[in-house]
Amino acid sequence: MPKERKKRGRREEKKRKREEEEENETRAKRPKSAEGDVDGYDEQAFGDDYLLLSAEPSETPFYGMLDEEEQEYFKRADTMLELNQFSDPEERSLFLANVYKEASGKELKIANSQSCSRLMERLILMSTADQLKALFQKFKGHFIHLVQHRFASHCCETLFVQAAPLVSQDMATPSKDSSNDQAAETLSIEQIFLGTAAELERNLGFLMVDRFASHALRVLLLVFSGRALVDQHTTSLLQSKKKEHITLASKGASKSGASGQSRTVPDSFRVALDQMMKGIVGGLDTTNLRALAAHPIANPLLQLILDLELSQSGKSKAKDPDSLFKRLLPDDPPEEGTESASFFNGMLYDPIGSRLLEVIVTNSPGKMFKVLYRSLFRDRLADLAKNETASYVLVKALERLNKEDLEDSLKQLCPMMQSLLERSRTSVITCLVDRCRVREVDNTALYEALYPTQGKETAENLKKLLYFSTVDDTETRHKHGGNHDPNKAHASLLAQSILEASNPLQCLVTEGILAMDEPTLLHMAKDRNATHVLQKLLTCRSVAALSRRAIMHNISNMAMDLALDAVASHVLDAFWQGSDPESSEMKPFVRERLAETLLSNEKTLRDSVSGRAVWRTWKMDMYKTRRYDWKVEAKGQQGQQGQQKNQQPPKTSLELARERHAAATQSQASRKEKEKKKKGKAASSILTGANARAVLLSAVQELLIPFIRAADEDATVKDTGHGLSTEGGAPRTTLVEQHKPQKLSQLLDPQFPETGVGQEGFLQLTQKILQYSVNTWDQGFLPKLYASTDAPGVASDLILSVLNTNVHVYDASPALTIIEKATARALASLFGFTGPHAGGISVPGGSASNTTSIVIARNTLFPSTKKKGNTTHAFILFTSAHGHYSVEKAAQMLGFGSDAVWTVPVVDRTSGRMNASALESLIAKARKEGKTPFYVNVTAGTTVLGSYDPIRAIAKICRENKLWLHVDASWGGPAIFSPELAESRLDGTHLADSIAINPHKMMGVPVTCSFLLGADLRQFHKANTLPASYLFHSDNNDSNSNPDIVGAGAQPQSSKTQQHPSEIHDLADLTLQCGRRGDALKLHLSWSYHGTAGYRTQIEEAFATAAYFSNVVARHPDLCLVSEDPPPCLQ
Repeated sequence: MPKERKKRGRREEKKRKREEEEENETRAKRPKSAEGDVDGYDEQAFGDDYLLLSAEPSETPFYGMLDEEEQEYFKRADTMLELNQFSDPEERSLFLANVYKEASGKELKIANSQSCSRLMERLILMSTADQLKALFQKFKGHFIHLVQHRFASHCCETLFVQAAPLVSQDMATPSKDSSNDQAAETLSIEQIFLGTAAELERNLGFLMVDRFASHALRVLLLVFSGRALVDQHTTSLLQSKKKEHITLASKGASKSGASGQSRTVPDSFRVALDQMMKGIVGGLDTTNLRALAAHPIANPLLQLILDLELSQSGKSKAKDPDSLFKRLLPDDPPEEGTESASFFNGMLYDPIGSRLLEVIVTNSPGKMFKVLYRSLFRDRLADLAKNETASYVLVKALERLNKEDLEDSLKQLCPMMQSLLERSRTSVITCLVDRCRVREVDNTALYEALYPTQGKETAENLKKLLYFSTVDDTETRHKHGGNHDPNKAHASLLAQSILEASNPLQCLVTEGILAMDEPTLLHMAKDRNATHVLQKLLTCRSVAALSRRAIMHNISNMAMDLALDAVASHVLDAFWQGSDPESSEMKPFVRERLAETLLSNEKTLRDSVSGRAVWRTWKMDMYKTRRYDWKVEAKGQQGQQGQQKNQQPPKTSLELARERHAAATQSQASRKEKEKKKKGKAASSILTGANARAVLLSAVQELLIPFIRAADEDATVKDTGHGLSTEGGAPRTTLVEQHKPQKLSQLLDPQFPETGVGQEGFLQLTQKILQYSVNTWDQGFLPKLYASTDAPGVASDLILSVLNTNVHVYDASPALTIIEKATARALASLFGFTGPHAGGISVPGGSASNTTSIVIARNTLFPSTKKKGNTTHAFILFTSAHGHYSVEKAAQMLGFGSDAVWTVPVVDRTSGRMNASALESLIAKARKEGKTPFYVNVTAGTTVLGSYDPIRAIAKICRENKLWLHVDASWGGPAIFSPELAESRLDGTHLADSIAINPHKMMGVPVTCSFLLGADLRQFHKANTLPASYLFHSDNNDSNSNPDIVGAGAQPQSSKTQQHPSEIHDLADLTLQCGRRGDALKLHLSWSYHGTAGYRTQIEEAFATAAYFSNVVARHPDLCLVSEDPPPCLQ
């Protein structure tokens, strides 16, 4: 027999003959000294009378030996099957038939042969259903001995696994009835399995503790149960760590794929399953079963029986006195002090028995688990977490906790996080991280416990967690294949789980990696365990795209170092996957930049095994020869690639410009005189008609698209900038080419020629304007309170320019009038203006909104001022000390003067919110001085701090004092799209009289797009309407036509004879403007495109990003946060 721990393999000729001679000397029992232990088990340690089990099988028969010629043939056959290089399935089937023919009558010899049993396993993997049935028949009557043999047992296991799916197939497609003689001779696969179980039935107790037979029993149990035979859950139960894995070259020869799925089994199998489980443990009492719980061979079988009992039979089986579960834990309930609790506590710290407890904890009924947790776990979580063995059982318990118990366990375990890290008990921490994510438990306490020194040495903390150093051990790793360190592997899993979690916990890993310099990052990528964390970060969708792009930028700088390392090259694979624009927020240029680096080092990559793998992953052959197709695929447009395969790549703007220039030159050459040429060129270039407009628009588009795309392509080098040799020689980035005003005036040199320059001149001027303009599409564009627009925004602005109408009267712009009224009313309803006369109007900016609201407030509260002016009234307006300057400008325009604007102090410098008590005092002071307070402007999103004034409290003061309440929500108003944000920031807006909001700021609608909303548009009409019969043709043009409107806060009376202003469609009659652009269309189309949910997501993500950065600033030792944390708005 072979010596301990020696794998089967081709031996030298002399050694092979010597082993075959030893094999010829058969014995009734396998010598323990020859076969050694299995998975660390030594039978002598337990003794022959360790347990009284069923009878031992009869003496093992000798099946004979293969002669030398037979062995050589079967070895060659094994090699051919392993390579699996047959030209077609028919050739393979023919070869299999010949091998089976040669093996006929020798099957038992082959299965028991050390050198040829591999062939038997490979034959089974490639056999047809009939061949498997025939092999079963050959083994019939010998299974009791085969399953105990070191080599034949592997053949039996493979046979069981491969034949199991045939049972389900027979049930799905039963064979047609044949003659009685044939049916009697041919047994179904179901009957064959049942016969095998019957053959083993008398000796199940003995086979349970046999080092080889126990594996075969587990496979049979799973076959009868219908459970998957090949999955992560069952692999450790079925296979020994020493078992050689027999595989085939990939040509679809193996049919074991079905064994990885659950199967339908007949009722007879369920009966056989119950009989087998009873046969294994039925004759054992509680004492013997508890002894077997610590037995290294019997324990896995008990795990499987317990799992099958609880998962298939459910709660009822757990209460059955004859069940394994009830016999192991007979006390009901198994509370502290009972024998069951003592057994449980003893097994907690046993390396073998604890695995059985994991099954109990995982599968026990809900009520039973609660009792187990409260009596045996809850009060000693810390002690269990510290123990290397018990911690695994604790993990299974934590996985079943509800939200309340999980929060309680966090309170107990968080104080000892540092101790767990020192002891490398990361599995407990990983479980807590995962369960907090699943149960949606706040992970702040876990975050603070893991790293009390938050914000300091984040990179060093992460290196300490992952146990990796920056010492270059590449040669050692490649020589020894890496030293497998369980602590490092578990730490890597913990870091990967943290990446799946939400902030602030996630930033422990993301900030640590972002803080690493390139050499450290390179060492991390080369570390066999830490590299998985880096790969996870690149592909994890829960990590912010900004963080992933920053890491990708760093990785791009060391792409070749990664590509040439066997371990680190997988980081580039993750880069490719994580930068997929179709499934993430990445831009195509992220891939293109790294592809250029790989292409420039093609020879080096092709000389390296890992480099060639990276080349294939990145499809660099396509990038090299068919770059346009590669870009289409890299942009996530694979579905369109087939349609575009035969199309030529689009021409660049430079190529198109050259073509246009050549055509213009050729046209000019045919003219006779120079002056006539110029005039002819101008005349021919000034195009008219729809086709001419289409040509010009198309040409302009060819300039605009590259201008927008340049922002994306330049993002990766945005931090460095670059100088271009352009006229004026100023520093240039894609964001802007900066010049002094005098210099820029010279460069642009605006001209107003007598003779038009036509299309060519127009395009040249457009190109120059684009060159010296700020590219608001650039990621470095960080202005105050607005940003670039998007595709629907650009399209809507173009539509307005084409319509080129004035939304002052309905007849001139019927569609845009209806759109504006509907859009304003929908926007007003979000703020709580839901009355029959609620709505709004579009105005040219937030300043215009505030100015218009002051006019409406004055003319509504003091109607005489509409004709007589301010007269003797000393009007006073109130606004926050942090409010917008437009209120003071409006006071100057409307004749109040700057002194009429009283600023109300804020509560404190950090919050920036208006002090409501101070407002009340100032109102009283104004009246005491004989002045007339009438208007209060509160701000929802101040310019500097983004503060939101307390609207509800101020509204109460305004109602008590009969003042007009206006909310300037120009900046922070879009938070209304998020109920969560609106609840804490915009509470009470429905109590206001008017609200200003600018969708062109936070919502990305093209500038300008602003609205003034009101609770009652009849006030707007009365305050602004004037008789202009040549323009407005409604029946209600008298400025005094609304006698029922009495002022802010009052409820107007209904009038059946009066036309409601909400029904007025000549919108200029509601505003200070006559010339009005249809800006409401831009919001309407964008809102329709994105949807309310789209805007909600966009705004919530923006607020979350601001909160993240404020948190980073607050924790940075060299920075000072001037606002609240998190900030109230996006500043």
